[in-house]
Amino acid sequence: MAKNSRKARRRVDVERPLVLVLLFVVVVLFAVGGVVQGPKIARIVHSEIGMRGVEAHAPAIVKVASAAGLDPALMAGICYVESRGKLDALSSKGAMGLFQLMPSAASDAAQRLKLNPPTKAELLSNAELNARLAASHLVWLHKLEGPEWERTLVAYNAGRGKLKQWLDAAGGWERWRATRAGRSETLHYAQTCLAYAERFRARESFAPASAVPPTESASAAAQPPRR
Repeated sequence: MAKNSRKARRRVDVERPLVLVLLFVVVVLFAVGGVVQGPKIARIVHSEIGMRGVEAHAPAIVKVASAAGLDPALMAGICYVESRGKLDALSSKGAMGLFQLMPSAASDAAQRLKLNPPTKAELLSNAELNARLAASHLVWLHKLEGPEWERTLVAYNAGRGKLKQWLDAAGGWERWRATRAGRSETLHYAQTCLAYAERFRARESFAPASAVPPTESASAAAQPPRR
């Protein structure tokens, strides 16, 4: 894992000059485009920088996702929204690393994988370990909250306890989703993760996983509706 982490850092170091060039382009285009086009251009370049940050960790993400039976592009989409590929990302709430794992989720995942509890330093420096724990957490959530990945990602972001409160109050997933469309930051989070997963697939940045969970449509056809 340490070797892969060093490789990822070297790749990020190589990417830095390109990032600086992109930032320079933003400044120039902002000046040329003015206040109308400038912000739009800035958002595009900001997104590109973030996607390249995630792609710097492609080897670790593909390896971990494939081993867990997950789509690497889906994990890449989550990684983009969570940290934009910043290995040492630390939130004000204590979420850590590429996949912004909370200490409790990281410890539970480590226990499932029969690993030692990860330290804060490891979660902020070891890309493969952070991704591996995140993959375990995602698989666990998907078994409990699937087959919809959107619902699974809402649980990843808000926690299963909070999601249950919302669904109990609304009368189920479909009702909650319908009433919160366009109004829920957590639902927007899940949809953004899925949208960026599609963008990574289109870029062919991540090789397909060898074993991917059933699609939502196939799973939904095989299973009764969830509350």
